[in-house]
Amino acid sequence: MATAEHKASVWSELCDFYDDGSSYGTLSQRIHGLQAAKQAAMAGAPKEVIVGALLHDIGWKLAREIPNSERSMISNGERAASISLQAPEKGCIAEKLGILSHCEIPEGADESQLRAQHDVIGSTWLRMKGFDETVAHITEGHVLAKRFLCFKEADYHDKLSKGSQRTLEFQGGPMNAEEAAIFERDPMFGTCVEMRRWDEGAKEPHWPVEDLDHYEEMVKACIVRGPSTAAECAAFATYSRKGNTITGFTTPPPEANEEDKDDCGKRARLWAPPIPAQKCLRSPRATELLAQWHEKGYVVLRCEEWLGASTAEQLGRFAHEVPKLPYDGVCVNGPFHTWEKDVDGKTVPSRTEAYADHHPGLNAFLRGPDSPLQAVVRLLAGEAVALYKDKLNYKAPGGGGYAQHQDGYRGLGVPQYESPEKRGFIAYVCMVAVDAMTLANGCPEVGWETWQRKEGWLQHRDDDGKWTCSDMGPFHPIELDKGDVLIYDNFMPHRSAKNTSNTWRRALFAIYYGNETTPRDLRKEYYEAEANGRRKDGSAKCGGRANEFHTGDPVIVPAGVLPEWTEFH
Repeated sequence: MATAEHKASVWSELCDFYDDGSSYGTLSQRIHGLQAAKQAAMAGAPKEVIVGALLHDIGWKLAREIPNSERSMISNGERAASISLQAPEKGCIAEKLGILSHCEIPEGADESQLRAQHDVIGSTWLRMKGFDETVAHITEGHVLAKRFLCFKEADYHDKLSKGSQRTLEFQGGPMNAEEAAIFERDPMFGTCVEMRRWDEGAKEPHWPVEDLDHYEEMVKACIVRGPSTAAECAAFATYSRKGNTITGFTTPPPEANEEDKDDCGKRARLWAPPIPAQKCLRSPRATELLAQWHEKGYVVLRCEEWLGASTAEQLGRFAHEVPKLPYDGVCVNGPFHTWEKDVDGKTVPSRTEAYADHHPGLNAFLRGPDSPLQAVVRLLAGEAVALYKDKLNYKAPGGGGYAQHQDGYRGLGVPQYESPEKRGFIAYVCMVAVDAMTLANGCPEVGWETWQRKEGWLQHRDDDGKWTCSDMGPFHPIELDKGDVLIYDNFMPHRSAKNTSNTWRRALFAIYYGNETTPRDLRKEYYEAEANGRRKDGSAKCGGRANEFHTGDPVIVPAGVLPEWTEFH
């Protein structure tokens, strides 16, 4: 058993190791490890896997004589070369502790071959310090997973960062079929592969995560034995190796259905990582989205990475049915239709709101247990989310757009903006392209540079009660193909132009909010208020327009009257 004093000593050592700016591409080693740990936590991994992700690259640190020696170089405004591209220093910690003498490094190995085994060096050190075997196992297996994926997936190598491609060269290159077969027998194979994806996803300079102190108790809980020597830990290695090539296991691997295994004092937690069905929810794409969300306030996902062509086609059929949903003027949960005149003077739909309760297919799409849209928003929000509003905008040929504005969502007593750090209630606005959105038909435009200033609400009522604001631009057009989705928060300035094409352009909007941050049924509250106010009689008080920012030619249509209108083509 590890004593409290031993745990405190190891924690202090780790804090010293990572108290520097040693670089890993555009990040520090510290941030790289923290981002990997965050991804493991997001995946619901047990503490041993999270700590393994946090410390997976500690072998690079052990190749330095003083692990935090690069602090002064960074603080003087200089950027050191990535620590993974530097040769091990003579007298480094790994050498002093006798770790190198127990690594399977070929006789006469050059510096690159020695540097290649940071996974073995790191896992040996973790075992010496008494960490749970899972922590060491993940560290030992993450480079093998990189080599495996380069063998297994034809495009994986090209997706690697330039730094990862360079280190692969001296890590043994892609596995061969024999090695891959051995690696796949590892009961923690799936976890090691997912660790590798977290590794590649932990390179985002604009993704803020919790700092090292957040993991103190978790790290200490994973130290389960007292200290031992490198020689004593040699038998604990998972794989037998010849250089960088694995040739088998040092002990027979446990069966996949065993929860724990004790061989030579080892204990490994067999956790199966959940594999999301949507490509965009798996690293490194997931962290790329999180980084852009924090940096620019919006993301764009293409159809194939979150929805799929067949579901996009189905969505188009659903959207075709929405304008025909009846409203009797009594039901408080919609659907609410608003209308305008087209270029020929015909009355046509402008928008429908609150249709989810009346269309089972769209209800499942927006808030069912397998909702693809809700899953994406949950990633961005970092918590469970609930549907706040559901809208379908129809932009007819010649139909009007929307002037620059922000989406307020400031009613119902939700928290208000105080400062850039306390922005109050956050809504996640999703704009799904039912039809392709182009410059010609008035695609959305976002003012993300203005959003970055986080100045709060930029639009205000003037003395006449009308909204007024200064220029919120520059605006950037976001063209979307059918099934793509644009997501931004309620502070994002946005606008769209008139539809100058000869075809309809429909946009499905779903607005979500953090249901843990705001544990209320805001959708019910909002649409009950709308039914008794602005949407009374099936239209809007602002002259039939969808809202005051709509630039179309409005007309009020009495409740329950559905005009004849041109079918979508």
